[in-house]
Amino acid sequence: MPTMTSNAMTFESLHEAAAVGCPIADARRRAWDRFEAQGLPTRRDEEWRYTNLTGLVDGGFTQGDAHAVDASHIAPYDVAVDAPLMVFVNGHYRADLSRDGGAGIETLSEAIEGDAAPPVHIVADRDEGPIAALNLALFTAGASIRATSPDNSPVHVLHVVSGDAPVLAATRSLVVVDAGCEISIAETHVALGDVEHFILPTTEAIVGEGASLSLCRSIRGSHCFTHLGSLHVQQAADSRVLTHTVTLGGSIVRNEVHAFLEGEGCDSNFDGLYLVGGDQHVDNHLRVEHNAPNCDSREFYKGVLDDDSTAIFTGRIYVKQDAQQTDAKQTNQAILLSDRADVTARPQLEIYADDVKCTHGATIGQVDEQALFYLRARGITRADAWTMLVQAFLGESLDELEDDRFREPLEREIRSRLATTADTR
Repeated sequence: MPTMTSNAMTFESLHEAAAVGCPIADARRRAWDRFEAQGLPTRRDEEWRYTNLTGLVDGGFTQGDAHAVDASHIAPYDVAVDAPLMVFVNGHYRADLSRDGGAGIETLSEAIEGDAAPPVHIVADRDEGPIAALNLALFTAGASIRATSPDNSPVHVLHVVSGDAPVLAATRSLVVVDAGCEISIAETHVALGDVEHFILPTTEAIVGEGASLSLCRSIRGSHCFTHLGSLHVQQAADSRVLTHTVTLGGSIVRNEVHAFLEGEGCDSNFDGLYLVGGDQHVDNHLRVEHNAPNCDSREFYKGVLDDDSTAIFTGRIYVKQDAQQTDAKQTNQAILLSDRADVTARPQLEIYADDVKCTHGATIGQVDEQALFYLRARGITRADAWTMLVQAFLGESLDELEDDRFREPLEREIRSRLATTADTR
């Protein structure tokens, strides 16, 4: 539970501070009323029965210092030095640490205050849960990215949280990909130091007809913070979306994906991986709605758990009555490195059409001893063989991430973490 300080604030006081002077203050107030009516989810709620948020109930967080970090802190995470970079520190935009993004890339505040207000919270409002409402009520800053050509530069949005007292960093980002355009985005969330921060990000993506979006979200840094992140995607006809959600840090992490396939011919891939140990807990929760015919979706999540860590995978595929010729598949695979680690898989299909292909599969096991023997018989040490096998298992989830600048740093971090424990296997 957060440690109370003289500057600690309740959720309500944080909401009141964020709403002052905001052009969408009315929407913020409605969101706050919705959150107050529901409260934080408890384990009595079916959708949250495996994730305990008791430590957040009393609030007690600070707003955090926008200047808590400098360039040396973000350098290890600045993975694409030739790409536009937007940096947010404790929920506040740091222009001095960012790189000019050019046309279509600005802060969410600038976009909202502009002549053509973007469709903020239109997609996320379709999720009536309390977490989406809390983010809208509290968020302090965010990125607005609009892709208007087929060859937009990749964009990196870096969120850093740091401080001696627990910080609540609520950010909100909007991605709009115009018809026929495409873009690649990395969204990195990092907590520095062993403090129980609360990270509450929401990303909305509106993908136009024939457009393409690649989005890689990663949670990194310490193993002490709570991260409740959500992604809301709306796709038009013949669009393509590829997302990766990578969980390496955090104490309690909940990654939500809400996808709405609204036009015929959508192609969606929602991939994820997690590498957790100690008492880390990760809850990946997806709902993919097929609301139009002839759409394909894939959910592909892989994880490795050690010590007393736990993981939950909930994947719901919803197929509307008119969404014929739907092809939807979900796969969840995990390796347990400890007898105390635990994984729960909850595949769910809700189908109202009769001409569909919808499948799900879950496998949970240990490192293959026969494969280890095969590699060792060829002169490879047990530690190296073990690392190779686990790295290959997780790496499959990143294979579709085409931008090397975003993929390779994650692969290096995974390899480094595996190497520290390989000698004990």
